[in-house]
Amino acid sequence: MSESWRYIQNGAPQGPVTEEALKQLIGTGQLRWEDLVWRPGMTGWTKAGQVPELLPPRPEPTAPPAPGPEGHNPFKPPRAAVLSSPEPTTLEARAAIAGALEALRATKPWARFLGVLGMVGIALMFLVSILLSVLSRGPFRGMPPRMRVVLPLFYLLIGGFQVPLVVYLNRYATRIGVLLESQAPADLKKALDAQKSFWRYLGIITLVIMCIYALVLLFALGMAAFVGVVRRF
Repeated sequence: MSESWRYIQNGAPQGPVTEEALKQLIGTGQLRWEDLVWRPGMTGWTKAGQVPELLPPRPEPTAPPAPGPEGHNPFKPPRAAVLSSPEPTTLEARAAIAGALEALRATKPWARFLGVLGMVGIALMFLVSILLSVLSRGPFRGMPPRMRVVLPLFYLLIGGFQVPLVVYLNRYATRIGVLLESQAPADLKKALDAQKSFWRYLGIITLVIMCIYALVLLFALGMAAFVGVVRRF
């Protein structure tokens, strides 16, 4: 090939060189794509990156993937799994995830057992409340009329407070089961959210009961002090 190419480098024209030599200069980085080149037949100096014959050849298109087995959709995204997630790359991280799943697997039966036991307890409280409010004979015959109103309301109130606890506990057990089947991070978050709701409600109920106890104690102390003062006079 004749030496017909010229190029400008560092503000000075260079050449003439062959096309192969010019491509070698571009490949080694001695000539940039922004540098100007020219050969006979071109209307003027042009950037090397805008000359088609100097550009590298386009890569050959890759063959399409082989079709999967019958009934398999190759375009369906795979299910995100906790253990196959790319984040846990170390053995310690994988062992921690496996240990967490195993702990949740062992927790599920107890959560379900306590949830069912709570449902039975609530049903019994509602039943006792109904019996105390409608029966006026037998063992309830000597009960004062006010107690026949206060006790049913008390059992109804206690049972009502326990309904959200039972709901959150059963929801926690159900979401653990879904997590163990799918092993998806989204299901793990749902299970932990159900657990958080259970403990948050239990904490609120405990705080309310402690406040009631404190008020009853203060009321009892106040009444005792009042009675003591009255007796002095």
